[in-house]
Amino acid sequence: MAPLKLIKGTVVGRQMVTPGMVRVTLGGSDIEALKSTGIGDEYVRLFFPDPATGELVLPEVDAQGFWKYPEGKKPAHCECYTIRYFRDGEIDLDFVVHEGGRASEWAQATEPGDEIVLREPYGIYEAPADADWQLFVCDATGLPALGRLLEGLAEHVEARVIVEVPDKSHEQQFESKAQVKIVWLHGAGNGVAASQLEDAVKSMTFPADRSVYVWVASEAKTVRPIRKYLRHELKWPATRYSITGYWTDKLAEFERNWAALDPAVKKQIDDLWRSGRDAQDVRDDVEAVMEKFGL
Repeated sequence: MAPLKLIKGTVVGRQMVTPGMVRVTLGGSDIEALKSTGIGDEYVRLFFPDPATGELVLPEVDAQGFWKYPEGKKPAHCECYTIRYFRDGEIDLDFVVHEGGRASEWAQATEPGDEIVLREPYGIYEAPADADWQLFVCDATGLPALGRLLEGLAEHVEARVIVEVPDKSHEQQFESKAQVKIVWLHGAGNGVAASQLEDAVKSMTFPADRSVYVWVASEAKTVRPIRKYLRHELKWPATRYSITGYWTDKLAEFERNWAALDPAVKKQIDDLWRSGRDAQDVRDDVEAVMEKFGL
């Protein structure tokens, strides 16, 4: 099995962006050689050592491109984070401030000189070239990607933005050449209250005379009905939207339920991902199984 393309970053700075977000700047020789994908929501995957032993068990890739870990070893905890700014020799990663999250707690405590292993960036946003009317929908976790995406829009694009944050102090300012209108939903989603994003999307009137693209990034269960709405009710092709679950609410409960799940069901889900079928059809089937078992 061939190793993943992993690199090392060195912390060179840390600062608060808002009361709810902390920014960590990484540098070092690997970061200096790092190439951006050019995609606004590009992210890196961070790998954290076992807090008890300090051991960092990294994955390898099998012949099908899936991750495998050494037998009997506890895999390194890993999480994905958007590159907010990409400069020569440095990248900025923004983390939502909260208790209990391994990455967030690391970001709040890390100091210059600390090192972390990360995977090279990968982007998801893929608006068609003719998409001149775009809707961006996210919670606080999507703000770093949202900022870069808006900054990269051309001036002829009309952008509508819906963001839910815990309170007004979490709002951020973004620059864009595009025509941007932002609606902030305070006290919604983000683990503090029920999300309002599904209702907000369903209340939108999409212009019939424009080329529309929708980008959504929020909690995993929150984005599912939005995807169903666009894919199955509006019957849009997958080229017209990007729907990504950035995090899982009540993660400890989810992990307990997953651990208790019948191995046959886990195999069913794994087989679906490995089936080689259309990715959107597979996602439909996987999400149906997950919802059936309360996941």
